[in-house]
Order: sequence, then structure tokens, then C-alpha cells
Amino acid sequence: MQTILGLDFGSSYVNLVKQNEGLILKQANLVSVKRAEDGYVLQCVGNESYKLLGKNYDNVMTFSPVGFGEIVSPEYATILLKQLFESVQIKPSLFNPIKLVLLIPVGLTDDVKQKYIDLCNSVKIKDIILIPSVISAAIGENINISANSAKMIVDIGGGTIDCAVINLNHIVCGSTLALGGRTLDSSIVEYIQKKYGVTIGLKTAQHLKESIGSLYESDTSTEEVSCINNGTNLVDTVVISAHDIYEATSFFLDELVRVIEATISTLPSDLAGDVTRNGITITGGYSKMVGLEKYLRTRLKINVLISDESSEATLNGLIKLVNNSTLLDQVAQN
Repeated sequence: MQTILGLDFGSSYVNLVKQNEGLILKQANLVSVKRAEDGYVLQCVGNESYKLLGKNYDNVMTFSPVGFGEIVSPEYATILLKQLFESVQIKPSLFNPIKLVLLIPVGLTDDVKQKYIDLCNSVKIKDIILIPSVISAAIGENINISANSAKMIVDIGGGTIDCAVINLNHIVCGSTLALGGRTLDSSIVEYIQKKYGVTIGLKTAQHLKESIGSLYESDTSTEEVSCINNGTNLVDTVVISAHDIYEATSFFLDELVRVIEATISTLPSDLAGDVTRNGITITGGYSKMVGLEKYLRTRLKINVLISDESSEATLNGLIKLVNNSTLLDQVAQN
């Protein structure tokens, strides 16, 4: 009997869901290798690699084999996927056939799509259905994607912004921008280094983004964090403000507004009118940034919708897809 799985190989996490069981695995999209005389030796993957992120342990290098919407290291992407499958006792074979629903960014070329297919083939999965992640996000938000009224979805993930307009089960237009939460973390590190002369880690930057990140200029929240003083090279502390996070990430907000406006500008007037009436649904981890809803409404002059479940919309949609064969066939055909 064929097993139906859903895979979201995001820039930050790998989520694996199984028909009738839901989420069975969530691991960091990371691989750690150690330099050796004849190349590199695998140390660990997933959440174990996350523990090493930002730390220098005897020439151990930690990286994401899939990031910003593309497979940057097919070899280690295969290794990561194999090990994660083994951790939940999934072994695709002739006697254990797998149908895999694989989420991908909306704006990929055929060549990049083929790389995702090749990745799945490398772990002995041949039956693959590629679904744009924005479709899954829309389904997760309970949006009727088959309706004859255009809906705009903007999914802000760890490595990409996916923007699409959906009508009658079709993506009318869409694009992927290689910016996401990880870009913001790096930008925060660089901003703090330049302003305060200290270095913080990516984990600390991510924590600051989530704890005091705000788009309200009047927000006076602050937090003290550990750092390395670049002048003395000693451990120090620095107080970071919500305004610092805003300044460090303002370029990202400008790009977010630009890609939304550019997408709307390509629409026929009737579909653009639908988007104006229906509003824009924002999903993904960054959707929870304090003040984002009001900020975008002010900039775009369009209603912006961010639900309580927006950060889990793509995952929730994927679970629905693997559990509803009729819905899956309907989406796959379009």
C-alpha cells in the first residue's frame, strides 16, 4: 500500500507530514561537517547541527544544503533527507512505495524544479507532486482557492518571500524573492556590529527579532544580550532596542512592499479589484512581527489579514493536502 507523505524543505526547517498522522518530524535544515585531510566528514544533521550553529568547534562547519528557494548542495541535501527519513523509520523502496507532496517556492525555473525532483529520486522516491508553498499556505488559512475571486497570498519564510495571486485553483501570477527571516538575522548582526562595535551570534539576532522586534517607532522595548567586544575581543554585554531591530530590517520591509505592489501592477483590472476587496493574506514566521499588519495597511492602502495561525499556515495546508485526495488531485492538476 502506498504511503502518502508531505515534505516542506524550508530554509529554516524540514517538516515531514504523513497521511492520517499529521506532523511526524520537524528538524532544522542544517548539516554539520568537519574538515578532514581528504575532504569533509559528516558530524550531525538537523537539530543536533542547530546546537553547533554560530560556534567554532574544531573546524566544524554548519550550513543549510537547501536555502533561499534552491538546492545549494545536492549531496548534503540527500544525506540530510536520508537521515531524517531513517529517524522516523521511513525507507522508500519497491515494496514500500511513497507518494510525496513536495512544497516549493512559486517562482522556480524548470531547471530548479528538476533539482528538487532529482533530490527526491536520490532517496528512492519516484512519485512526486510539486505544489507551490503559497497554495498550501492558502489552504491552511481556509481560503477557497477554487473561487472565481482572486486572492493574494504573501508567505514570508526563512529564506524567501513568496507572493502569488490565486484564482480558480490557478496561480495567476507569482514571484519568489530570495529574502526571508534568515536574511533579517544576518542584517541584525551586521547592524549591531556597525553601530555598537560588538558581535552577536545569529541565534541571538533571531531571538532579538522575535522578542523585541517591532514596527512601531514609539516602541521603547530593550534587551541586554551577551556579545564579543570587537575592540577588546572579550565577552561583553550590549543593550539593544526595538528601534535598532527596526532600522536593521527596514530594507526588508521596503522589498516586501515592492514585490507586493509589483505583483498587483501586473494584474488585469478585474483581478486587481478582487485583491483590493479581498485584502492580502500574510503567512509565515515573519507574519508575527509586531505591527506588521498596520505597517502594510498604511503602506499599501489595502486591507491586510494576519490570522492567529499564520505562522503555521503552510504546514496546516500540507497536512490537509495529504489527507484529502480529492483536494490534492484538484490542486495537482492545476
